[in-house]
Amino acid sequence: MRCAALALLVLSACTPLDRETPRPARSSLGCMQAVVREQVPAEANDKLKHCLATGLIARHCSVTEAHIAEWGKEFTDVFDGGDPSADDIRADRVGLRCAQQNSADAGVRACCAAAY
Repeated sequence: MRCAALALLVLSACTPLDRETPRPARSSLGCMQAVVREQVPAEANDKLKHCLATGLIARHCSVTEAHIAEWGKEFTDVFDGGDPSADDIRADRVGLRCAQQNSADAGVRACCAAAY
């Protein structure tokens, strides 16, 4: 019984918040990259990009993959000359909350824009 419950919990962690729209790519990395490339405006400020990327990855890939993107970005910043920042992590967390509180991408965008 415990194994079945654990398996269900693990599988549900990989479910996108938006179950209506097809996943943009099969792999985790491909999904995350597609969301950022297609839905996060290049001209946005850094914190807004973090908020939008994490929120929209949660909606179209999964919350788990949004967390992976959140920490992966900061980890790579350490090695590629980027700017690792606790403020970026906070912006990512705002994006996750926006995704959980809104049932459409437009709501996530509005929520992140209001925050940043």
